[in-house]
Amino acid sequence: MRYRQAPYSPDGEIAAMLDALRGEVLQGAGGARRPDARGSGAGRDELTLVLNGDIFDLDAPRVIENESVVHDLPRDAAHAVPAMEAILRDHPVFVAALGRVVADGHTVVFVAGNHDIQLTLPEVREVVKRRVVDAALDELAARDSAAPAGAAGALREALAARVVFRAWFHRTRDGVIVEHGNQYDSYCSYRYPMAPFGKNPGEIQPTMGSLVSRLLVSRMGYFNPHVDSSYMLTGFGYLAHWARYYLLSGRSLVLAFAVGALRTMVELVRRREPWRRALRRADRIAAARETGAPLDAVARHARLFARPAEDCLGRVARELWLDRLGLVLLGVLATLVCLWWMPAGLAPAALLAPTLLVAYECTVPKPPLDAVWQGVNRAARRVARAHGAKAVVFGHTHNPEGSWEGGVFFGNTGSWSAAFEDIECTRPVFEARPLVWLRSEDGAADDAPLDGGLVMWKDARFQPWRADARPPVPGKAETTAKRPRPAALRPQATAALRS
Repeated sequence: MRYRQAPYSPDGEIAAMLDALRGEVLQGAGGARRPDARGSGAGRDELTLVLNGDIFDLDAPRVIENESVVHDLPRDAAHAVPAMEAILRDHPVFVAALGRVVADGHTVVFVAGNHDIQLTLPEVREVVKRRVVDAALDELAARDSAAPAGAAGALREALAARVVFRAWFHRTRDGVIVEHGNQYDSYCSYRYPMAPFGKNPGEIQPTMGSLVSRLLVSRMGYFNPHVDSSYMLTGFGYLAHWARYYLLSGRSLVLAFAVGALRTMVELVRRREPWRRALRRADRIAAARETGAPLDAVARHARLFARPAEDCLGRVARELWLDRLGLVLLGVLATLVCLWWMPAGLAPAALLAPTLLVAYECTVPKPPLDAVWQGVNRAARRVARAHGAKAVVFGHTHNPEGSWEGGVFFGNTGSWSAAFEDIECTRPVFEARPLVWLRSEDGAADDAPLDGGLVMWKDARFQPWRADARPPVPGKAETTAKRPRPAALRPQATAALRS
């Protein structure tokens, strides 16, 4: 788990990028000295920095006395608050960089993702807001040590107003919709994203993705949860993985996988909470109130959600190989029955179980993960129509993309997490850090023109995104955004070495 260690954290790169971004915005304002949070700054450029989900990995193992300790603690405020405090304490460079953005008079928006859905809890939001505001106050004090102490209360309130939270999506005044995108993935979607609770009041309903992360992937040694290809393997791929890392080690993945898969299925069935009309309506009203979006647009948006995994248990069993396990057990049982009744039919009976398994694999193919990601991308187009948006920016899939289609921008900003192709962490999956940078000349106007797109942070500067900045994805067209300029920025960085 070297990728969880401090040398592989993206904190320093994020901080350098944000400082460069602040400088770019200052230059865009004509080079004039920017007012801080105490000034109105009429006529200046304004930046909205959107951290679009999975910034904090609250599903990751805790670190206790320098050891990675797996868990499945309740997803409630009592456990999430100390975990969030530990993450923020462990990443001072990241927090300080956000504080400098807020101290410049800009706004930072946290959108909840499937790994940090606890950002919907007021207690967790308060922890994050307090730490970012403290960092902003420290920055302002360093800039102006003669600031009057009597204004501290009003200044803290002004800074706190610039730290914003969204449970589902963020909508800018110039028509940009920014959303993590997990709501279009059955394995990670919530029935009520504004209040994603289960049967126990105040406790968030776990998704299949969260359960798999805690009960399977984090317990499987050489798998990196930030790299899909490290754990989304074929049957032969798992065998090769076992032979490479476990065959001669005296250890095995079989028990951990079997127990984790069964626990995941049991938890989904045990915690299943059917939808209720009143809760669905309350959820949409809450989203409209939080984002300022029209209620009818929010209702159209919500109808695009994928069904949660607990409503699709057949797909869950397929993904966790429980269906194949059931078939093997059924074949073995049938073989024993055949041998009991027909002792001479040993050879045909022995072939029954593998024959059933091969026939099943051929007739019921397992949907590839890429098909799920493509479904998420298609949903972005429908979200744009629901809101009449000028741009829709997702994350979740870890695949950077950006294109203009009919005057509307569709983007996915990939990930800044510690993703490496090898366990030694020497070959990063991405040679550059992706982000979406959009700009409107008048952010307050509904008809303000929008431009910009997908860019990359590489060699300590912003550059247009290039197709060769990442390994090619089979079956996907490469696109390069033109005219990169500012307004809604979203670097997805899983900033949790310790939680």
